[in-house]
Amino acid sequence: MESISFRNDASSASIPRRIAASFFYLSHVFVTMLVGLGWLAPWDVVLWSVVVVYCATEILWLTRDGYCILTDIERWLLGIEKPKSALQQNFIQRLLLSLTGKSFAPQNSRNLTVIWGRMSLSICILRLYSPWF
Repeated sequence: MESISFRNDASSASIPRRIAASFFYLSHVFVTMLVGLGWLAPWDVVLWSVVVVYCATEILWLTRDGYCILTDIERWLLGIEKPKSALQQNFIQRLLLSLTGKSFAPQNSRNLTVIWGRMSLSICILRLYSPWF
């Protein structure tokens, strides 16, 4: 299986391409934080953003065999080939490794992503349409 970090594989990419890849990585972190924590926000616009972004994410995963377009763009900018399996490029696995220093199994990271995303989506919909929230 490939390494989870793109740092070692990116050494041949030019500086502008590495900067652009970093932009997509940070955008991916922002999207992850929005979906993961957006349900806590007091503003409806953030709740709606979570609904739209997570639904779009699920559609992209479904139509792209589990591959994330942001990770694919980051890989392309760094000149790294697309892996045979979407689990080999799991962004959440890379993020958890950089935050905790521990490597999680790709399938566990994928399951965590889907469960947390669907929970966040459900809470946002509940908060948007329920008079109790």
